[in-house]
Amino acid sequence: MANANRRSVAVLGVPFDNVTMDEAVAFIEEKIQENCFHQVATANVDFLMHAIRDRELQEILCSCDLVVPDGMPILWAARMMGVRLKERVSGVDLIPRLAQLSAERGYRIFLLGASEQSSRRAAEFLKERHPGVCIAGRCSPPLASLEDMDHETILAKIRRARPEILLVAMGNPKQEKWLAMHRDRLEVPLCMGVGGSLDFIGGTVSRAPEWMQNSGLEWLHRAYQEPGRLALRYLNDAAGLARHLPPQVATSAAQPRKPASSALQAYDIDSALVVVMNGNVSSALLTEFDHFMQRVGEEQRHVILDMSQVGYVGPDTLGSLIHRMQRAKRQRQQFWLADLPVHVRRLLRAARLDHCFDTTPTVADALYRLEKAERLLPAELTAARCLSRDARRGLHVQVEFLEDLCKRMASVKETAQFDFAGFNTRTSTSR
Repeated sequence: MANANRRSVAVLGVPFDNVTMDEAVAFIEEKIQENCFHQVATANVDFLMHAIRDRELQEILCSCDLVVPDGMPILWAARMMGVRLKERVSGVDLIPRLAQLSAERGYRIFLLGASEQSSRRAAEFLKERHPGVCIAGRCSPPLASLEDMDHETILAKIRRARPEILLVAMGNPKQEKWLAMHRDRLEVPLCMGVGGSLDFIGGTVSRAPEWMQNSGLEWLHRAYQEPGRLALRYLNDAAGLARHLPPQVATSAAQPRKPASSALQAYDIDSALVVVMNGNVSSALLTEFDHFMQRVGEEQRHVILDMSQVGYVGPDTLGSLIHRMQRAKRQRQQFWLADLPVHVRRLLRAARLDHCFDTTPTVADALYRLEKAERLLPAELTAARCLSRDARRGLHVQVEFLEDLCKRMASVKETAQFDFAGFNTRTSTSR
């Protein structure tokens, strides 16, 4: 499952990847091979409720490389909106699969978080059940807020262990925020928040019978085990789901469905690619849209998605648009939704996504904003963007420009303003 072709379902502002356990493991191994930071979240209803109140957490979850549905209510919610998630992929089931992957491929695993007892027992269990698994290190830092943690000591331990897989058991939202905080310093290809999974694997907490897991009653078993800690949480989560999910379900069902076949049209205007969507948004239409997104990624162009002729937009479409928007951000491109019909605006509000996308009344307004943003950029940076777009024609920046840039940045103090004037921006062409 390549990132460019991700299929997911947006439930209350969080995009859940539509994968099986086997597909999730294959995706994880693919990301380990890329040898750069990737974040995986195992999200349940509690994640949704936190994300509704915490926009930082929602942004982190939307930018994760993989978000798997760790809870039957997530599957039920998607089904109520007419989309089926393939299966529940829980963190406590995913960890043994990663241990087996470690035994087969030699990947090093680091366990961060949980109590020392749970961490040690989990490591022992994984070694017993999966001979050859490489537990490269463990760390159970004292309980503290994110601001008061000894981050440097933890990062140093991880760095010395050189793991390919980092499992963080700090609970949500702390573990997701910790990973996002250190994404640029963690030299670990695959990082995953696992919540209380190490407690289950180590036997500190017993898991519900399989029939309760399959019927979505595992929460009842856990509430019975830890009523003081979990009963109120589950009650609040259930109340939150009952309050926030029906508007998304009803708004999604009330959308108009256009009888005409769906189609895409695209045209270039200055530094932007304008893509016009017509009709109901289907998976085939999204696949075609991915081809356009690949093109703009190669050419460093902005994207304006004209949705004035759009009919039905499903939760799978919303999930896919989140990923396309996030990919554009990583490539320093702007991604605008323009001329949204009333039913689409209502849907974004009900799905808790109205603040996630840049929206504009018309395509012309989006073009004006792009032009204004380009004018505000220093001329040298605007030229560099143009050079990047024209790289396929053999146009590139001379080494002298990069040397000038590095010298300037090295000489500027933290409190000083950076002056772009006087750069050597001569270019050369090679045909």
